[in-house]
Order: sequence, then C-alpha cells, then structure tokens
Amino acid sequence: MQKLAEEGEPPRALLEQPEIWPHLAWVWDAFNDLSSDRPFGAMGGAGRIPWSSIDRYAARHGIDDPDAFDRFKRLLGAMDRAYLDHEAERAKQRDKRKVKKR
Repeated sequence: MQKLAEEGEPPRALLEQPEIWPHLAWVWDAFNDLSSDRPFGAMGGAGRIPWSSIDRYAARHGIDDPDAFDRFKRLLGAMDRAYLDHEAERAKQRDKRKVKKR
C-alpha cells in the first residue's frame, strides 16, 4: 500500500488507518488474533469475541493479574464494540444499495 501511496493518490485504507499508541500495540495485535474466534450468525453477522477466547489468550500470554486481565478485557471489549458497530453500519449501507438497485 505504501508503494501505491508514493506513486499517487494514497489508498483510503492507508489514509484512514488508526493511530496505535506504542504501549497499546500488543492489544491491537491481540484483537486481530482474537477476531478470528468470533462467531458468525446464520445470516452472516459477526458476533462478539467470546470471553473464553479472551481468557485463553490472556493465560497464554501471561496476563494473570486480575487487574491486568480486567483492563485487557475492557480494552478488547471497547475495540470489539467499535468493530461490530462499524460492521453493522456497513451492512446497513449495503442493504440501502441493494434496495436502490431494485
């Protein structure tokens, strides 16, 4: 993507990428890793990252202090809600486009 940006108009994804504070990069990595554990409904909608997946990830990565785990869980929960809200909005936009095409 960087090469595309250097050759002309930067891609939208590059322009809109979030700023990740260095001390929270590990939480972003965890969110990306755990996103593959989220369930998908029969109609294709994404569900929340399961608590059991978060717990298992924390145990594997040495997050065993109750306060540290609570902070980790809250950070992931906030990221997960933002992701699901974003996906719900995208689904609404897709549905609107489908209705207009009819």
